[in-house]
Amino acid sequence: MITENMTTQVLYVIFLALKPTERWRAARHPFGASSAVEGWLTVFAMVALITAVILIIWLITENRRSEDRLKREIAGLTAANEKLQKEIVKLGQQKPAEVSEQMPSEESEEPVAIQKG
Repeated sequence: MITENMTTQVLYVIFLALKPTERWRAARHPFGASSAVEGWLTVFAMVALITAVILIIWLITENRRSEDRLKREIAGLTAANEKLQKEIVKLGQQKPAEVSEQMPSEESEEPVAIQKG
């Protein structure tokens, strides 16, 4: 491609522009004059990377804990739902008279007397 050819040509031009002593000097000191700054930058990058990995691991464990808690809650609700469904089926199979005896009636309330004044 055109970009690939241009890149290699630029590298060849830079390589040919350096004298052999300059090449050796560049090879011995890869960071140049600002090696202390780049060293601190490398240390900072490593600290940031380690911190990010620790945070990701913490987030993953918290997510798993919350998922496990939700699964236990769903399992409890499912068991309660199945129990209620069995009771509904049992009530549906009983005779209507038996069901009305078990259910509280609204007629059991005492009538309220209204006084005329």
